Amino acid sequence: MARHAAEADVGPGEAGVFDDRPTSEVVASLVTNLQGLVKTEVELAKLEITDIVKDKAVGIGLALAGALFGLYILAFIGVTGANAFMLIVSPWLAWLIITGIYTLIAIVLLLVAKRLLSKPVVPQATKNEIDVTKDWAKDQVQP
Repeated sequence: MARHAAEADVGPGEAGVFDDRPTSEVVASLVTNLQGLVKTEVELAKLEITDIVKDKAVGIGLALAGALFGLYILAFIGVTGANAFMLIVSPWLAWLIITGIYTLIAIVLLLVAKRLLSKPVVPQATKNEIDVTKDWAKDQVQP
């Protein structure tokens, strides 16, 4: 279908490749290829978004599990620690010390959860692929 032109036939700015197909057939082929390209880009975006959602769900699950186990452990350690501190200081001060320790542990858990959940939510591979496709399309359209 396509044939290469001889160097003498090629004028300035011409690509040097001619297509003998009718314009309607070329346009139909272009539309079909564009539909396939868009479908592929959408599939890539879906895969990336699925991976992002899975990562976020794992982060949330770990944060919740850590918080739950931490509460139980802290409750037992807190009561034990408060009873031990009561041998040295007054009961109110013992419970205040344990409350301070609880607060520090809660802050650490929340900071770790924040770090896991603060990863960017941009499907970067899809974005890069779309940019490459746009650049390629611009190059094809410009003379």
